[in-house]
Amino acid sequence: MEPKHRPNHETEQLTLPDDEKGGELMLKLFAFTHASLDAFRRREEGQTMAEYGVVLAVITLAVIAAITLLSDNVRNALESVANVLP
Repeated sequence: MEPKHRPNHETEQLTLPDDEKGGELMLKLFAFTHASLDAFRRREEGQTMAEYGVVLAVITLAVIAAITLLSDNVRNALESVANVLP
């Protein structure tokens, strides 16, 4: 038995019966899911976090190098201040 189409009163075109319109909801759900996944793939937050990690590593290495190079000078300055104090 073929589904009977009913006329759309505004355009006089044939439309699907009400029980066949569930496909529209599924199509909208599929399009929304596809668009959401597409947007999720394009997000760059993971890349940004990786960049922050690299910057943090470089800063950490710079601080360690500075402390290593300046440790003798800082130690001598603190000892000279300690010797001046009574």
